[in-house]
Amino acid sequence: MSVWLPRTTFRATATVVAMGCLACVSGCAGDSEGSSAKKSLPSLSALGNPDQQVTVTWLDAANTNVNVGSTIKKFEAEYPNITIKYESIPYADFETVLPSRLTSGKVDVITVDQPLTARYVAAGYLADITPVFKSEFDALDKASLAGSTVDGKLYNAPEQSDSSFLFYNKDLLEKAGVALPSSDPSKPATWERITADAKKAQQAGAEHGITWERISNWYYQWPLVQGLGGGYGADGPDSLTPNLDSEAAVKAFSWYADLYKDKVSPQGDANSVYTSLFASGKSAFHIGGDWNIAELNKNKDLDYGIAPMPKFAGGQAVSNAGGVGLGLYTGSKNTEAALTFINAMVFKGAGAAAYNSETSSPPANDEGKKLYWAQEVFQDPRATDAQKVVDHQLSQGIAKERVSTVGWNELSSALSSALLSITNGEDVEKALKSAQSTAGAALEKYK
Repeated sequence: MSVWLPRTTFRATATVVAMGCLACVSGCAGDSEGSSAKKSLPSLSALGNPDQQVTVTWLDAANTNVNVGSTIKKFEAEYPNITIKYESIPYADFETVLPSRLTSGKVDVITVDQPLTARYVAAGYLADITPVFKSEFDALDKASLAGSTVDGKLYNAPEQSDSSFLFYNKDLLEKAGVALPSSDPSKPATWERITADAKKAQQAGAEHGITWERISNWYYQWPLVQGLGGGYGADGPDSLTPNLDSEAAVKAFSWYADLYKDKVSPQGDANSVYTSLFASGKSAFHIGGDWNIAELNKNKDLDYGIAPMPKFAGGQAVSNAGGVGLGLYTGSKNTEAALTFINAMVFKGAGAAAYNSETSSPPANDEGKKLYWAQEVFQDPRATDAQKVVDHQLSQGIAKERVSTVGWNELSSALSSALLSITNGEDVEKALKSAQSTAGAALEKYK
């Protein structure tokens, strides 16, 4: 189903939309004659194939799984009176296009990148679907539920969730004479050890010590701060007070800056993906995830291993949790059919995986995860540790969701700019103070 491509798009900095535009749509949603916000939602037991033909319009960000068409076809075969009208919008344009599409009054289901949940709730886009699905919450992992919840209410049904981990090149590490990291998810290596081993690998011939899928992205770098007790990056009511320059942030990103200063990690830009450097055997370590495995498996000569996300000495193990959910638009005129679709994709049985298990991120649904990990790509002996690492990080609270705030776009953009400057040699405290100031000023308009 929807693959928000954490590695390329949804985890990149999103397009900023003026709040005035959001407020306009909020008004339109509230005035909609068929608004699901104005009427009680059907019970879970009432969901199913309707008596008459209904068309459900689903707005999704582009770069979804190539098999989304077959998934819809299988759903429609099971529910013959529901037709899914699927509309894919490039993610870079999604928030810009969304207001005008919603005012058309012909939208039912919206794909939601989880950090934008609070933003969409404030805009009036999303209905509270807690009463419908509360009895099914145990079917999903905790990190996914947290990412789709605002003030204890579920505003989108978490479809997928994932968590990054550490890849390592066995040949390069063995050549350097260093021990391989443990694949035991309860025994993460320290960043201090990984850094030292990366340098030894470079001395033994590795071109790069540590590569990151992205070098200036909240999803990949903020967990470093959380591992030192730095929190979610925003505090206060509605998470509208940035906290980007804390002592923990300075410490974590000083270590990160040294990777580039010492040429352990290669410099680059905010939009590039650096998995290919590891896939081609040039890097000793790589921070990525199970979505990389298909690419890595193409190189039969690459003897790689998988380990949990490292932690700082004296700190806590923290990885990222990221996903998307399916939200019910408050202006939907086809509430029951839309919720039937959401139920089938997320809660019922194995969710979307029952229709198509070939996605590039694990379903939030526990039964769906079993089908996901049974895919051929994960049966490669090099990849078999991925499941236990990801499952452990998601189930044990190690994977932390990104902060959900109406100011997410501005907050994440400020951090991304600071991180890019840091990798290029700017003073860490100066860069973070600038990010704090920029984000603080930008978030004032939402208070």
